[in-house]
Amino acid sequence: MTGESTHGRRCTICAHADRAPIELGLANNVPVRMLAKRHGISKEAAFRHRKNHMPTQLLAKLKTRGRSTEIDLEQLRITESEGLLQHLVAQRARLYCLADDAEDLKDIGNAARVHGQLTRNLELTGKLLGDLQTGNQTITQNILIAPQYHTMRTEMIRALRPYPDAQRAVVAVLQAMEAPAIQGEVAHA
Repeated sequence: MTGESTHGRRCTICAHADRAPIELGLANNVPVRMLAKRHGISKEAAFRHRKNHMPTQLLAKLKTRGRSTEIDLEQLRITESEGLLQHLVAQRARLYCLADDAEDLKDIGNAARVHGQLTRNLELTGKLLGDLQTGNQTITQNILIAPQYHTMRTEMIRALRPYPDAQRAVVAVLQAMEAPAIQGEVAHA
């Protein structure tokens, strides 16, 4: 898999700027004539590349994204940066191969480094797809409707029974804090 053909020529697909999407298409059985037309390659070069430079293990890992169709690729082009996403998928497949090799050789240090790269690849892919949110996000949750709050409130007041003054003071504070939320709920009803 050096990029050399059996006749000593350089593989045009290995040197192609669109290698990742070409390999992804080959692995997912996108018609070779369509790949040739889209990427300006010969059908023969695509067949040779798949045969000589894409081991079964790589093909299997690239297939995990599912079968690509012309419609899928067009939709991906519209919604995402096709080249970048496909490159990340192809890179991830190669990283999985490297991780497997390192683990087979019991090379824990390199396996850990490769897994770190896999994590970064997945994070970047998630960000590009919108699966991961970055930055601050505010979530408002009304604890007054949570059963745990009512259990805690009841138990706290029960625990203060031996201390009636403290119990009244705590109940007054709780009621003062709960009143705005309760009034807001009544106003929305």
